Amino acid sequence: DLLLRNNLPDWNEADFSMHASDAASDITVHYDITGNSTTEGKMSDITACFNDRLQSIRKLIVQNSNLPRKHQEISRLLAEYSRYQGYENKAVAIGLVNEPRYTKNGHLMWGLEDETGEMTCLLTKRSGDDRDRAHEQILEAGLMPDDVMGVSGTFSQTGDIFYVDDLHFPLETKHQKVSSEAGVSVAFLSDIHVGSKTFLEAQWHKMVRWFHTDPLAKTIKYLILSGDCVDGVGIYPGQDSELAIPDLFAQYSEFARLLELLPEWVECLMLPGNHDAVRPAEPQPTFEKDIQQDYNTTTFVGNPCDFSLHGVRLLSYHGKSIDDFVAGLKTVTYADPVEAMREMLRRRHLAPQWGGKTPLSPEPEDGLVIREVPDIFVTGHVHGHECLDFRGTTLVCSSTWQDQTSYQRMLGFQPKPCMLTIINLKSHKSISIPFA
Repeated sequence: DLLLRNNLPDWNEADFSMHASDAASDITVHYDITGNSTTEGKMSDITACFNDRLQSIRKLIVQNSNLPRKHQEISRLLAEYSRYQGYENKAVAIGLVNEPRYTKNGHLMWGLEDETGEMTCLLTKRSGDDRDRAHEQILEAGLMPDDVMGVSGTFSQTGDIFYVDDLHFPLETKHQKVSSEAGVSVAFLSDIHVGSKTFLEAQWHKMVRWFHTDPLAKTIKYLILSGDCVDGVGIYPGQDSELAIPDLFAQYSEFARLLELLPEWVECLMLPGNHDAVRPAEPQPTFEKDIQQDYNTTTFVGNPCDFSLHGVRLLSYHGKSIDDFVAGLKTVTYADPVEAMREMLRRRHLAPQWGGKTPLSPEPEDGLVIREVPDIFVTGHVHGHECLDFRGTTLVCSSTWQDQTSYQRMLGFQPKPCMLTIINLKSHKSISIPFA
Protein backbone atom coordinates (compact mmCIF):
# COMPACT_ATOMS: atom_id res chain seq x y z
CA ASP A 1 0.00 0.00 0.00
CA LEU A 2 3.05 2.23 -0.26
CA LEU A 3 3.04 4.64 -3.16
CA LEU A 4 6.14 5.66 -5.02
CA ARG A 5 6.21 9.26 -3.78
CA ASN A 6 7.40 11.87 -6.29
CA ASN A 7 8.82 8.97 -8.33
CA LEU A 8 11.25 8.29 -5.46
CA PRO A 9 11.79 4.98 -3.66
CA ASP A 10 9.03 4.26 -1.15
CA TRP A 11 9.58 4.10 2.61
CA ASN A 12 7.59 3.15 5.65
CA GLU A 13 6.75 5.93 8.12
CA ALA A 14 7.19 3.53 11.04
CA ASP A 15 10.87 3.15 10.07
CA PHE A 16 11.48 6.91 9.92
CA SER A 17 9.37 7.93 12.87
CA MET A 18 10.72 11.16 14.35
CA HIS A 19 10.94 14.75 13.16
CA ALA A 20 14.56 15.97 13.39
CA SER A 21 13.61 19.13 15.27
CA ASP A 22 11.99 17.03 18.05
CA ALA A 23 15.39 15.64 19.14
CA ALA A 24 18.22 17.53 20.79
CA SER A 25 21.61 17.25 19.12
CA ASP A 26 23.66 14.32 20.45
CA ILE A 27 27.16 13.99 18.93
CA THR A 28 30.00 12.36 20.89
CA VAL A 29 33.44 12.23 19.27
CA HIS A 30 35.54 9.22 20.41
CA TYR A 31 38.57 9.68 18.18
CA ASP A 32 39.79 12.64 16.15
CA ILE A 33 43.48 13.47 15.59
CA THR A 34 42.79 17.25 15.56
CA GLY A 35 44.96 18.89 18.23
CA ASN A 36 46.43 15.51 19.23
CA SER A 37 49.07 14.97 16.55
CA THR A 38 52.44 14.63 18.29
CA THR A 39 54.67 12.93 15.73
CA GLU A 40 57.87 14.51 14.42
CA GLY A 41 58.17 11.87 11.70
CA LYS A 42 61.34 10.40 13.19
CA MET A 43 62.33 6.74 12.93
CA SER A 44 61.38 6.32 16.60
CA ASP A 45 57.85 7.62 15.81
CA ILE A 46 57.46 5.10 12.99
CA THR A 47 58.62 2.26 15.27
CA ALA A 48 56.22 3.37 18.02
CA CYS A 49 53.33 3.53 15.54
CA PHE A 50 53.96 0.01 14.21
CA ASN A 51 54.45 -1.37 17.73
CA ASP A 52 51.12 0.12 18.78
CA ARG A 53 49.44 -1.31 15.67
CA LEU A 54 50.87 -4.77 16.31
CA GLN A 55 49.95 -4.77 20.00
CA SER A 56 46.42 -3.39 19.46
CA ILE A 57 45.46 -5.75 16.63
CA ARG A 58 47.19 -8.74 18.27
CA LYS A 59 44.87 -8.26 21.27
CA LEU A 60 41.87 -8.26 18.93
CA ILE A 61 43.06 -11.44 17.16
CA VAL A 62 43.46 -13.24 20.51
CA GLN A 63 40.01 -11.98 21.57
CA ASN A 64 38.05 -12.68 18.37
CA SER A 65 39.81 -15.47 16.49
CA ASN A 66 39.72 -19.13 17.48
CA LEU A 67 43.46 -19.68 17.75
CA PRO A 68 44.22 -23.44 18.00
CA ARG A 69 46.70 -22.69 20.81
CA LYS A 70 48.47 -19.78 22.52
CA HIS A 71 50.63 -17.69 20.19
CA GLN A 72 54.40 -17.54 20.72
CA GLU A 73 57.10 -15.01 19.93
CA ILE A 74 58.59 -15.62 16.49
CA SER A 75 62.20 -15.80 17.79
CA ARG A 76 61.16 -18.57 20.17
CA LEU A 77 59.38 -20.52 17.42
CA LEU A 78 62.44 -20.27 15.19
CA ALA A 79 64.70 -21.48 18.00
CA GLU A 80 62.44 -24.48 18.68
CA TYR A 81 61.18 -25.12 15.14
CA SER A 82 61.75 -28.89 15.33
CA ARG A 83 59.00 -29.10 17.98
CA TYR A 84 56.51 -27.75 15.46
CA GLN A 85 56.69 -30.26 12.64
CA GLY A 86 54.00 -32.71 11.59
CA TYR A 87 50.25 -32.33 11.73
CA GLU A 88 49.76 -32.61 15.51
CA ASN A 89 52.28 -29.97 16.54
CA LYS A 90 50.93 -26.66 15.33
CA ALA A 91 52.57 -23.36 16.16
CA VAL A 92 50.78 -20.00 16.26
CA ALA A 93 52.36 -16.59 15.63
CA ILE A 94 50.97 -13.07 15.22
CA GLY A 95 52.86 -10.39 13.33
CA LEU A 96 53.13 -7.85 10.54
CA VAL A 97 53.08 -8.98 6.92
CA ASN A 98 56.22 -8.13 4.97
CA GLU A 99 56.59 -8.27 1.16
CA PRO A 100 53.70 -10.56 0.21
CA ARG A 101 54.31 -12.14 -3.21
CA TYR A 102 53.19 -15.05 -5.38
CA THR A 103 55.52 -17.90 -6.34
CA LYS A 104 55.52 -19.07 -9.95
CA ASN A 105 53.24 -21.97 -8.93
CA GLY A 106 50.63 -19.57 -7.53
CA HIS A 107 51.43 -20.12 -3.84
CA LEU A 108 51.45 -17.06 -1.56
CA MET A 109 54.63 -16.21 0.32
CA TRP A 110 55.37 -13.47 2.85
CA GLY A 111 57.53 -12.55 5.81
CA LEU A 112 55.82 -12.37 9.23
CA GLU A 113 57.51 -10.08 11.71
CA ASP A 114 56.98 -9.31 15.39
CA GLU A 115 59.12 -7.50 17.99
CA THR A 116 61.49 -10.48 18.25
CA GLY A 117 62.10 -11.73 14.71
CA GLU A 118 60.80 -12.64 11.27
CA MET A 119 59.86 -15.93 9.61
CA THR A 120 58.94 -16.86 6.04
CA CYS A 121 55.35 -18.06 5.59
CA LEU A 122 53.94 -20.06 2.69
CA LEU A 123 50.26 -20.59 1.88
CA THR A 124 50.01 -23.29 -0.76
CA LYS A 125 47.36 -23.97 -3.38
CA ARG A 126 45.43 -27.10 -2.51
CA SER A 127 43.60 -29.60 -4.61
CA GLY A 128 40.89 -32.23 -4.14
CA ASP A 129 39.63 -32.89 -0.60
CA ASP A 130 42.11 -30.46 0.96
CA ARG A 131 40.49 -27.45 -0.69
CA ASP A 132 39.22 -24.84 1.70
CA ARG A 133 37.14 -21.76 0.78
CA ALA A 134 38.82 -19.44 3.29
CA HIS A 135 42.23 -20.41 1.87
CA GLU A 136 41.16 -19.92 -1.68
CA GLN A 137 39.79 -16.47 -0.85
CA ILE A 138 43.18 -15.40 0.57
CA LEU A 139 45.07 -16.93 -2.36
CA GLU A 140 42.67 -15.20 -4.74
CA ALA A 141 42.96 -11.78 -3.06
CA GLY A 142 46.52 -11.73 -1.74
CA LEU A 143 47.69 -9.88 1.37
CA MET A 144 48.42 -6.22 2.06
CA PRO A 145 51.92 -5.24 3.18
CA ASP A 146 51.92 -4.29 6.90
CA ASP A 147 48.71 -6.21 7.68
CA VAL A 148 48.66 -7.64 11.19
CA MET A 149 47.49 -11.26 11.23
CA GLY A 150 47.81 -14.56 12.99
CA VAL A 151 49.03 -17.77 11.35
CA SER A 152 48.90 -21.35 12.54
CA GLY A 153 50.81 -24.20 10.94
CA THR A 154 54.08 -26.13 11.00
CA PHE A 155 57.73 -25.68 10.00
CA SER A 156 59.57 -27.35 7.14
CA GLN A 157 62.29 -29.92 7.97
CA THR A 158 64.99 -27.23 7.90
CA GLY A 159 62.90 -24.63 9.74
CA ASP A 160 63.31 -21.99 7.04
CA ILE A 161 59.67 -22.09 5.87
CA PHE A 162 56.48 -22.00 7.93
CA TYR A 163 53.63 -23.82 6.17
CA VAL A 164 50.42 -21.94 6.97
CA ASP A 165 47.32 -24.05 7.65
CA ASP A 166 45.12 -21.17 8.77
CA LEU A 167 45.16 -17.38 8.84
CA HIS A 168 43.56 -15.54 11.75
CA PHE A 169 42.04 -12.08 11.32
CA PRO A 170 40.86 -9.76 14.11
CA LEU A 171 37.20 -9.22 13.11
CA GLU A 172 34.53 -10.78 15.29
CA THR A 173 32.03 -12.98 13.45
CA LYS A 174 28.93 -10.83 13.99
CA HIS A 175 28.51 -7.32 15.34
CA GLN A 176 25.42 -6.40 17.39
CA LYS A 177 24.14 -2.99 16.26
CA VAL A 178 23.04 -0.37 18.78
CA SER A 179 19.75 1.40 18.07
CA SER A 180 19.05 4.93 19.28
CA GLU A 181 16.02 5.88 21.36
CA ALA A 182 15.33 8.76 18.98
CA GLY A 183 13.94 7.83 15.55
CA VAL A 184 15.89 10.52 13.68
CA SER A 185 17.95 9.83 10.56
CA VAL A 186 21.44 10.51 9.27
CA ALA A 187 22.28 11.21 5.60
CA PHE A 188 25.61 10.76 3.81
CA LEU A 189 27.41 12.60 1.01
CA SER A 190 31.03 13.11 0.05
CA ASP A 191 33.21 14.26 -2.85
CA ILE A 192 31.04 17.23 -3.74
CA HIS A 193 33.99 18.99 -5.43
CA VAL A 194 32.62 22.53 -5.31
CA GLY A 195 34.85 24.72 -7.48
CA SER A 196 35.16 22.15 -10.25
CA LYS A 197 33.48 22.73 -13.62
CA THR A 198 31.98 19.24 -13.25
CA PHE A 199 30.21 20.05 -9.92
CA LEU A 200 26.51 19.24 -10.48
CA GLU A 201 24.92 22.45 -9.20
CA ALA A 202 21.43 21.99 -10.69
CA GLN A 203 21.12 18.61 -8.96
CA TRP A 204 22.21 20.20 -5.67
CA HIS A 205 19.32 22.67 -5.92
CA LYS A 206 16.97 19.80 -6.75
CA MET A 207 18.09 18.10 -3.51
CA VAL A 208 17.63 21.35 -1.54
CA ARG A 209 14.01 21.58 -2.79
CA TRP A 210 13.47 17.95 -1.74
CA PHE A 211 14.87 18.71 1.74
CA HIS A 212 12.34 21.51 2.19
CA THR A 213 9.29 19.64 0.90
CA ASP A 214 9.55 15.87 1.41
CA PRO A 215 8.29 14.31 4.68
CA LEU A 216 11.26 11.90 4.78
CA ALA A 217 13.68 14.85 4.76
CA LYS A 218 12.11 16.13 7.98
CA THR A 219 13.55 13.10 9.81
CA ILE A 220 17.16 13.89 8.75
CA LYS A 221 18.93 15.48 11.70
CA TYR A 222 22.53 14.93 10.55
CA LEU A 223 24.36 15.16 7.24
CA ILE A 224 27.80 13.51 7.20
CA LEU A 225 30.19 14.98 4.61
CA SER A 226 33.09 12.54 4.20
CA GLY A 227 35.75 14.70 2.56
CA ASP A 228 36.54 16.41 -0.76
CA CYS A 229 33.68 18.89 -0.36
CA VAL A 230 35.70 21.27 -2.54
CA ASP A 231 37.91 20.48 -5.53
CA GLY A 232 40.96 22.21 -4.03
CA VAL A 233 43.88 23.64 -5.99
CA GLY A 234 47.10 22.06 -7.22
CA ILE A 235 45.87 18.54 -6.49
CA TYR A 236 46.69 17.01 -9.88
CA PRO A 237 48.42 18.20 -13.09
CA GLY A 238 46.26 20.42 -15.30
CA GLN A 239 43.61 20.95 -12.61
CA ASP A 240 43.55 24.75 -13.23
CA SER A 241 41.79 24.31 -16.57
CA GLU A 242 39.00 22.28 -14.90
CA LEU A 243 38.22 24.78 -12.13
CA ALA A 244 35.19 27.07 -12.18
CA ILE A 245 36.44 28.71 -8.93
CA PRO A 246 40.25 28.98 -9.00
CA ASP A 247 40.56 30.42 -5.46
CA LEU A 248 40.67 27.86 -2.64
CA PHE A 249 39.00 30.03 0.02
CA ALA A 250 36.30 31.05 -2.46
CA GLN A 251 35.55 27.33 -2.98
CA TYR A 252 35.00 26.84 0.76
CA SER A 253 32.84 29.99 0.98
CA GLU A 254 30.70 28.77 -1.92
CA PHE A 255 30.23 25.37 -0.26
CA ALA A 256 29.22 27.12 2.99
CA ARG A 257 26.62 29.06 0.98
CA LEU A 258 25.28 25.83 -0.56
CA LEU A 259 24.94 24.23 2.89
CA GLU A 260 23.07 27.34 4.14
CA LEU A 261 20.30 26.48 1.65
CA LEU A 262 19.45 23.31 3.61
CA PRO A 263 16.68 23.50 6.24
CA GLU A 264 17.64 24.65 9.75
CA TRP A 265 16.96 21.23 11.33
CA VAL A 266 19.92 19.63 9.47
CA GLU A 267 23.29 19.63 11.27
CA CYS A 268 26.41 18.91 9.23
CA LEU A 269 29.50 17.00 10.27
CA MET A 270 32.38 17.62 7.87
CA LEU A 271 35.76 15.93 7.55
CA PRO A 272 38.63 16.48 5.10
CA GLY A 273 39.74 14.36 2.15
CA ASN A 274 42.76 14.36 -0.15
CA HIS A 275 41.52 17.44 -2.10
CA ASP A 276 41.14 19.54 1.05
CA ALA A 277 43.36 22.25 2.55
CA VAL A 278 44.83 20.06 5.31
CA ARG A 279 48.00 17.95 5.53
CA PRO A 280 47.88 14.94 3.18
CA ALA A 281 49.21 12.48 5.79
CA GLU A 282 46.53 10.43 7.57
CA PRO A 283 45.10 10.68 10.15
CA GLN A 284 44.31 14.22 8.98
CA PRO A 285 43.40 17.02 11.42
CA THR A 286 40.37 19.12 10.56
CA PHE A 287 40.19 22.46 8.74
CA GLU A 288 41.85 25.68 9.94
CA LYS A 289 39.70 28.28 11.71
CA ASP A 290 39.83 30.68 8.72
CA ILE A 291 38.02 28.05 6.64
CA GLN A 292 35.56 27.16 9.42
CA GLN A 293 34.39 30.76 10.00
CA ASP A 294 32.02 30.74 6.99
CA TYR A 295 30.03 27.76 8.30
CA ASN A 296 27.18 27.93 10.81
CA THR A 297 25.65 24.60 11.87
CA THR A 298 28.67 22.45 11.04
CA THR A 299 30.82 20.30 13.32
CA PHE A 300 34.37 19.99 11.95
CA VAL A 301 36.29 16.78 12.60
CA GLY A 302 39.45 15.08 11.31
CA ASN A 303 39.76 12.13 8.94
CA PRO A 304 39.04 9.45 10.07
CA CYS A 305 36.57 10.20 12.83
CA ASP A 306 35.02 7.70 15.24
CA PHE A 307 31.89 9.22 16.78
CA SER A 308 28.40 8.43 18.08
CA LEU A 309 25.03 9.94 17.20
CA HIS A 310 22.46 9.19 19.92
CA GLY A 311 24.54 6.20 21.02
CA VAL A 312 24.91 4.71 17.50
CA ARG A 313 28.62 4.29 16.66
CA LEU A 314 29.82 5.65 13.31
CA LEU A 315 33.22 5.51 11.67
CA SER A 316 33.68 8.04 8.90
CA TYR A 317 36.77 7.84 6.69
CA HIS A 318 37.36 9.65 3.40
CA GLY A 319 38.75 6.47 1.84
CA LYS A 320 42.05 7.41 0.14
CA SER A 321 43.47 3.98 1.06
CA ILE A 322 40.90 2.30 -1.24
CA ASP A 323 43.53 3.12 -3.92
CA ASP A 324 46.01 0.90 -2.05
CA PHE A 325 43.49 -1.92 -1.58
CA VAL A 326 42.70 -1.83 -5.33
CA ALA A 327 46.43 -2.00 -6.13
CA GLY A 328 47.23 -4.60 -3.46
CA LEU A 329 44.33 -7.07 -3.46
CA LYS A 330 43.18 -8.77 -6.64
CA THR A 331 39.55 -8.99 -5.46
CA VAL A 332 39.11 -5.22 -4.88
CA THR A 333 38.15 -2.97 -7.79
CA TYR A 334 36.95 0.62 -8.23
CA ALA A 335 33.69 -0.84 -9.55
CA ASP A 336 33.10 -2.50 -6.15
CA PRO A 337 34.74 -0.25 -3.53
CA VAL A 338 32.69 -1.81 -0.70
CA GLU A 339 34.98 -4.84 -0.95
CA ALA A 340 37.82 -2.57 0.22
CA MET A 341 35.67 -1.55 3.21
CA ARG A 342 35.04 -5.21 4.06
CA GLU A 343 38.80 -5.79 3.94
CA MET A 344 39.42 -2.81 6.25
CA LEU A 345 36.99 -4.24 8.80
CA ARG A 346 38.45 -7.76 8.48
CA ARG A 347 41.89 -6.30 9.25
CA ARG A 348 40.58 -3.75 11.79
CA HIS A 349 42.73 -1.18 9.99
CA LEU A 350 41.87 1.61 7.55
CA ALA A 351 45.20 1.90 5.73
CA PRO A 352 47.72 -0.82 6.53
CA GLN A 353 50.27 -0.19 3.79
CA TRP A 354 53.21 2.08 4.62
CA GLY A 355 54.77 3.77 1.58
CA GLY A 356 51.87 3.11 -0.80
CA LYS A 357 49.47 5.63 -2.34
CA THR A 358 48.19 6.87 1.03
CA PRO A 359 50.62 9.09 2.97
CA LEU A 360 50.57 8.11 6.66
CA SER A 361 51.56 10.08 9.73
CA PRO A 362 53.31 7.82 12.27
CA GLU A 363 51.50 8.80 15.48
CA PRO A 364 52.63 6.98 18.67
CA GLU A 365 49.10 5.55 18.84
CA ASP A 366 48.15 4.31 15.36
CA GLY A 367 45.05 6.37 14.60
CA LEU A 368 43.94 4.12 11.74
CA VAL A 369 43.37 0.98 13.82
CA ILE A 370 39.61 0.26 14.02
CA ARG A 371 39.50 -0.16 17.80
CA GLU A 372 35.71 -0.45 18.06
CA VAL A 373 33.57 -2.08 15.37
CA PRO A 374 31.14 0.62 14.18
CA ASP A 375 27.39 0.25 13.68
CA ILE A 376 27.76 2.32 10.48
CA PHE A 377 31.00 2.61 8.49
CA VAL A 378 31.15 5.25 5.76
CA THR A 379 33.76 6.13 3.12
CA GLY A 380 33.79 8.23 -0.06
CA HIS A 381 36.70 9.05 -2.37
CA VAL A 382 35.91 6.70 -5.27
CA HIS A 383 32.68 8.38 -6.47
CA GLY A 384 30.75 5.10 -6.36
CA HIS A 385 27.61 4.42 -4.35
CA GLU A 386 26.59 1.46 -2.19
CA CYS A 387 24.80 0.72 1.07
CA LEU A 388 24.77 -2.83 2.47
CA ASP A 389 25.28 -4.91 5.60
CA PHE A 390 28.50 -6.76 6.45
CA ARG A 391 28.52 -8.90 9.60
CA GLY A 392 26.18 -6.51 11.42
CA THR A 393 27.81 -3.23 10.31
CA THR A 394 26.10 -1.06 7.68
CA LEU A 395 28.65 -0.10 5.01
CA VAL A 396 28.01 3.14 3.13
CA CYS A 397 30.07 4.17 0.14
CA SER A 398 28.73 7.70 -0.11
CA SER A 399 27.95 9.25 -3.45
CA THR A 400 29.64 12.17 -5.17
CA TRP A 401 28.18 15.41 -6.52
CA GLN A 402 30.65 15.61 -9.41
CA ASP A 403 30.07 14.46 -12.98
CA GLN A 404 32.59 12.29 -14.81
CA THR A 405 35.97 14.05 -14.97
CA SER A 406 38.33 13.91 -17.95
CA TYR A 407 40.67 11.70 -15.89
CA GLN A 408 37.83 9.25 -15.11
CA ARG A 409 36.82 9.25 -18.78
CA MET A 410 40.38 8.33 -19.70
CA LEU A 411 40.25 5.42 -17.21
CA GLY A 412 36.80 4.39 -18.45
CA PHE A 413 35.35 4.93 -14.95
CA GLN A 414 31.67 5.84 -14.62
CA PRO A 415 30.79 7.57 -11.31
CA LYS A 416 27.41 7.17 -9.57
CA PRO A 417 26.64 10.79 -8.64
CA CYS A 418 23.84 12.52 -6.72
CA MET A 419 22.61 9.68 -4.50
CA LEU A 420 21.68 10.70 -0.96
CA THR A 421 21.95 7.73 1.42
CA ILE A 422 19.71 7.97 4.50
CA ILE A 423 19.80 5.66 7.52
CA ASN A 424 17.43 5.82 10.47
CA LEU A 425 19.29 5.57 13.78
CA LYS A 426 16.48 3.69 15.52
CA SER A 427 15.23 1.21 12.89
CA HIS A 428 18.55 1.06 10.94
CA LYS A 429 16.45 1.04 7.77
CA SER A 430 18.21 2.69 4.84
CA ILE A 431 17.08 4.34 1.64
CA SER A 432 18.96 6.02 -1.22
CA ILE A 433 17.38 8.95 -3.04
CA PRO A 434 18.62 9.70 -6.60
CA PHE A 435 18.86 13.34 -7.69
CA ALA A 436 20.79 12.88 -10.95
